[in-house]
Amino acid sequence: MAASTALFLILRAAHVLLAAVWVGATVFTTFFLLPSVAEVGPAAGPVMGALIRRRLPVFMGSVGGTAVLTGIYLLYRFTGGFDPALSGTTAARVFSIGGLCGIVALIIGGAVVSKNAAKMGELGARLASAPETDRAALAAQMIKHRQRATTFSQVVIVLQFVALVLMAIGHYV
Repeated sequence: MAASTALFLILRAAHVLLAAVWVGATVFTTFFLLPSVAEVGPAAGPVMGALIRRRLPVFMGSVGGTAVLTGIYLLYRFTGGFDPALSGTTAARVFSIGGLCGIVALIIGGAVVSKNAAKMGELGARLASAPETDRAALAAQMIKHRQRATTFSQVVIVLQFVALVLMAIGHYV
């Protein structure tokens, strides 16, 4: 087996595994973690702080970013170096649209979801030691950031699902 073929297979497997982890972590966060945080209310502040300290946003960004980068390499290889003749095929367009969905999901996840999660962690840490008079305002801010994180996490999931479907059918269209 040629070295370039081995590299391709390794990066393709890595791409699929990273995408699976990224989508799974996003689904868990959106449908289980954030609703649990909402249910518990301000008491969830320390948990959000701990997730930030454990670098959950960095993990999500790293996994998503590496999935996107490996996907760009795979598209590059599939289109013969982005050759216009090959890039114009239906399969290449389907892969490209899926890749664009993944890139947009990564940007929204990093720019909106992770920033709001970080703000929730920061507010949660402040809430524990805040004077009683400030707690209601801090809790209201936490709710606002949780709602924004939840809404945009759902957008990210839709984009990830579209990307997954398009990647799954790309070779067959």
